[in-house]
Amino acid sequence: MAFKVLLIDDEPWALEGLQLCIPWESLGFEVCALCGNGAEGLERMEELKPDLVMVDIHMPVMDGLEMIEEWRRRGNWSTKFIILTGYSDFGYARKALKFRVSRYLLKPLDEEQAESEVRAIGQELIKEQEQLYIGQVAQREQEILAIKEALTGTALSTEAARFMESLSRSADVWNVCLVQVSGEDYSRWNSIAAEFLHGWNAIYMIRLRNDLVSIVFGDAAHSSQGSGESVRKRLEALARHLAGFRAFMAIGAAESSLTRIGHSRITAEEALLHAFYEAERNEVLEYDALKEHVFQRHYDQVELLDRMLGTFHLIDHAAYRAVVDHMNQSFRQTRVHPDEARKFVIYLLHEIRAYMGEQMEKDSGPSNRLFEIPNLDEVLLTFDDLIGMLHSCGRVCFELLLKENAAEAQGIVQDINDYIHTHFREGLTIKLLAERFFLHPAYLGQLLIRKNGIGFNELLHNLRIEEACRLLQTNLYKNSEVAERVGYASYNHFLKQFEKRLEMSPNEYKKT
Repeated sequence: MAFKVLLIDDEPWALEGLQLCIPWESLGFEVCALCGNGAEGLERMEELKPDLVMVDIHMPVMDGLEMIEEWRRRGNWSTKFIILTGYSDFGYARKALKFRVSRYLLKPLDEEQAESEVRAIGQELIKEQEQLYIGQVAQREQEILAIKEALTGTALSTEAARFMESLSRSADVWNVCLVQVSGEDYSRWNSIAAEFLHGWNAIYMIRLRNDLVSIVFGDAAHSSQGSGESVRKRLEALARHLAGFRAFMAIGAAESSLTRIGHSRITAEEALLHAFYEAERNEVLEYDALKEHVFQRHYDQVELLDRMLGTFHLIDHAAYRAVVDHMNQSFRQTRVHPDEARKFVIYLLHEIRAYMGEQMEKDSGPSNRLFEIPNLDEVLLTFDDLIGMLHSCGRVCFELLLKENAAEAQGIVQDINDYIHTHFREGLTIKLLAERFFLHPAYLGQLLIRKNGIGFNELLHNLRIEEACRLLQTNLYKNSEVAERVGYASYNHFLKQFEKRLEMSPNEYKKT
């Protein structure tokens, strides 16, 4: 970027000559404005902040030296000046030195000398910029180091505490936005974040861990139009932009001093825990909105484990899904602590794998690869992820169990069907049937449904009503006797089942 130069002279032809006789562009400058006196020059300097001002001494309204004196009095000591005059007066030069004017050119202008002076000033400006940048980088590094110590709870020395208090004055309050992002996504995330947060001096991005970044930012305490609101809006925009990332963001409690920024980090970490249960990953969580939501560490692990493993004994996938859904709902309602929930689900997966060990070893197909168990330290796992893993695990396991038991079940189911057809007139129940064939009633019910397409009770009633129709056609028995002969202890129950299937009463059936 070119340096800006302002030209001031009360003679228009002189201004035109200054523009034309010096190759400004090749020397790294651009003429930003022209003025006719010192008063106008002050106004344009306030507006344009030029790097170099070339000014005549003798001008109406306000001369060049008066203008320079006033500019310095306002605290502007970095602006370079070249004085132009037709008088070789040492008194002017001495006064100019007092105001840090190091260049003094006589009229008429020597173009070669003028070009040399401007080139020298350009080199000075470049060197000063480099030194300024180095100083700013060093200052920034010092600030980041001190803030990181405060963030991590390191005891501050007296000197460091004074430095932090001084730095705190650049904002009314300070806060921390923690960002959890995977290490492999960090570089790409960092580039996007730097772009979104560019332009605010009171913002510091500090990497605390491989997967955790702290954005420390200053805020305006009571101003809805302050820079703090803008920072928060930018953080919200950043969160929306990061929707495609595996990244979570949370803001802690505000502090009036950077010396207490560690407390803000702690509260931001508490808020960040809630990302475990939040389905929306592109929102910034706020500690102030979540501090009343307390996590629980107690829940009935034994009952859940027994219920889940029991579904494998019964080969009951529907029951398994019901247990997972119940756990999903109850953990969210009671807000089980993420560490506990993560630990328990991973423990469940290991128990299921142990139970399924023999089947998993036999199966080398692609379905086996779906059953993967995450590490406990994968903090970016959400509860949705873990519930999804349980469902995926269930699909794999029950597919294997059903495949293995299908052949074994074929023979026994035929025996069971034969027994039902022979003994349906008796007080047969699925419990009695299960005891006879040494099976669990739920598992037996599933086998019959898979084989017959209908459940045990439906099959039993179908057989009884079919036999009742045969007996009614003989006209040898009363309706109540028929009901008793086919196995019904209650005539009303018989009547209900008969009418349900034939859409007519037994008497109406006799007449057909």
